Amino acid sequence: MGFLMSQQEISALKKFVRATNFLATSQIYLKQNVLHKRPLEHSDIKPRLLGHWGTCPGINFVYANVNRLIAKHNRSFVYLVGPGHGFPAVQANLFMEGSLSHYYPETIPYNEAGIEDICKKFSAAYGYPSHANPEAPGQILEGGELGYSLSVAWGAVLDNPDLIAACLIGDGESETGPLAASWYANRLVSPKNNGAVLPIVHINGYKISGPTRMGRMSHEELDLEFRGLGYHPIIVDDQLEEDVYAQMIAAMDMSYAMINDIQTRARSGEDVVKPRWPVILMRTAKGWTGTAEFGGKKLEGNCESHQVIVNKCATDKGHLDALEAWLASYKFDELYSINEKGELIFDEEIQSLLPPKELTCGRQKLSYGGEVVRALAQPDLEKLAYGAETPRGQRGLSMYKMGEWMRDAMKLNRDQRNLRIFCPDETYSNQLQAVFEETDRAWQWPIESWDQDMSRDGRVIELLSENLLFGMLHGYTVTGRHAMFPTYEAFSQVVSSMADQYCKYVYASQGVHFRKPVPACNVVLSSLLERQDHNGYSHQNPSFLGAMLEKHPKIISAYLPADGNSTLVYTERAYQDRDKLNILVAGKKELPQWLTLAEARQQAKDGVMVWDFASDENPDVVLVGCGDYVTQEAMASLVLIRELLPKVRIRFVSVTELTSSGLGSLEFQSKPWLMDEVFTADKGVVFNYHGYPNTIKKLVFDYKGSRRFRIKGYEEEGSTTTPFDMGVRNGTSRYHLVIDMAYKLFQQGVIDETQHVGITTDMLQRLVDHRNYIKANGVDPSNIENWVWTR
Repeated sequence: MGFLMSQQEISALKKFVRATNFLATSQIYLKQNVLHKRPLEHSDIKPRLLGHWGTCPGINFVYANVNRLIAKHNRSFVYLVGPGHGFPAVQANLFMEGSLSHYYPETIPYNEAGIEDICKKFSAAYGYPSHANPEAPGQILEGGELGYSLSVAWGAVLDNPDLIAACLIGDGESETGPLAASWYANRLVSPKNNGAVLPIVHINGYKISGPTRMGRMSHEELDLEFRGLGYHPIIVDDQLEEDVYAQMIAAMDMSYAMINDIQTRARSGEDVVKPRWPVILMRTAKGWTGTAEFGGKKLEGNCESHQVIVNKCATDKGHLDALEAWLASYKFDELYSINEKGELIFDEEIQSLLPPKELTCGRQKLSYGGEVVRALAQPDLEKLAYGAETPRGQRGLSMYKMGEWMRDAMKLNRDQRNLRIFCPDETYSNQLQAVFEETDRAWQWPIESWDQDMSRDGRVIELLSENLLFGMLHGYTVTGRHAMFPTYEAFSQVVSSMADQYCKYVYASQGVHFRKPVPACNVVLSSLLERQDHNGYSHQNPSFLGAMLEKHPKIISAYLPADGNSTLVYTERAYQDRDKLNILVAGKKELPQWLTLAEARQQAKDGVMVWDFASDENPDVVLVGCGDYVTQEAMASLVLIRELLPKVRIRFVSVTELTSSGLGSLEFQSKPWLMDEVFTADKGVVFNYHGYPNTIKKLVFDYKGSRRFRIKGYEEEGSTTTPFDMGVRNGTSRYHLVIDMAYKLFQQGVIDETQHVGITTDMLQRLVDHRNYIKANGVDPSNIENWVWTR
């Protein structure tokens, strides 16, 4: 391939991979005799064998080659491992490079005791997982679910111009939807001010029990596919005549040179259109260097090597003998010595591949938060908020205000380059267009003269793939930067599992001493179900909100601001949060503005507030709004029932924060007596909620007064209809709320049966009239569409 290499480099790589293959195998099988100083005995074998051997050799092979580039060029790399359950290989390399001993000097010293620790605890109770995890140094991806590695790698290199993310992708993993979409990020990432991703597809040919798609493709087919995706493919194949180690050295050198060339040209002022980043397509056998055949079955180069092979070593001599021969084949004892302190000293050739300690993948500072996290300079909300010129109840736009906040924040943090928007659903559609007064949408392919708000280095990353952009958001935030993921509420469920993996990563990180807090992952749900009337039933889905409110309350907060000023306050809050996933739920249509900025700030302290301006003292019934559209309906019902029952006293409560442990902020929840203070100790409560009613039912289940609650919400009833009719179909309209309040008042003896029946009949007739009207006219009546609140 035109690159010079020495036999010494090849020899060093082979020794390095021998050592890590040995250590990976030992972790899967051994609980003692971990250096194989004597012949194996049944008692050396773990009682339960777990792990995935088949992918480990490829991980080790790539890790060694990445180390070679780091040592040769003194360049920062992060190494992401996509193939599932290959952690024995990752941990073997982290031990070899000294990262484990650096962060865990007491439990994993750089000696035989350290190796014994990682062997005994691998996939053992309260030990180390079978996949990459936050407890392991250098990891930025919880590797439990396949398909996210490449998108996370792209996110990590944004605004890190000196970083290269080497991303190993399994050929099984490559068949997932998220991974397939991740190849498109080359349209988005500018080589001028960002780092580079080096994708390495490990084509070992097999999944758990069958072949992979790429495993049965020819070189020509692979070449055509990746050229069509806009990459420069480089094929490495252990079936070719040339030594696969020599091939891989040449491929890595060529890739590094191509990355340097693209970045150098872009940074010298050239407009690099459609940069063809390299991708290495690496064919090596599944279970390479393991037991080739056993019991009449082909293992190496077959799906049979996917997990634990020769898996009866603890009881069967034939299996034990096969493992004995396998471990002996690595000649590990030739690769190290032990000094007078009992420390391992690896062969000089192996040491030549070990990068300077501060540049090892395990000590890559970008993976730990801490000093790499810079707080955002925050916009002045006084300049952005709706003020006295917008009287209470007048209309305004929450999402547009959020866009103005993002515009100002991007301006204030322009030099820091630590704030981005990842938007799969059109920034304009979500009413965030104010950001384009400061930045553009990033686009590396041709830009036509009529294209709007697009440039090479825009800070808005926009492509119609929720999976790709959420993965990029993950990579961006866990490496210390701030971002927003605005998306249509109905389709946010596409990334529910990705969000779950993110939350597990953040939660597990909090117990790790060397990991520091990272900026929150901020998901904005807009195009809400209440205004998806025209798009129909398929666009009406608040499931993501409910799913995330099952997660740990310290990790997930759902913010449901009732108006524009509250939206500004919670946007500011979201970017101050650390180690969290925040969900901001805000409609993009005009809605009444209820609170001054000072009132919105006050409410955000507890996430629950009695709106005094809409409430009576000593109430007979309590009305609650949680969500902006449903709050409008609740306030409209308040006006209605006061007209019908002027002597009835009503308290209005706004709830703007939820966690899995209850209503309001964690501080509010820590004072359970406040529930009675807010919702009274004995009065009926009608609760109008944006999402599924069962979500709120679970959150108030432990409250002794929960039986007084009548919880309204989306009942999975929808169609192509009018905006108001969405509330009618799901029982969240003002008319339904009046019916429910009247029933509570009748139960409590505040009104008599005649009044109860009269009000109920009146409201039911209004609902009939409403349906007839919209069928005849196609729109809501003007008294609904143009409703204005008055006290």
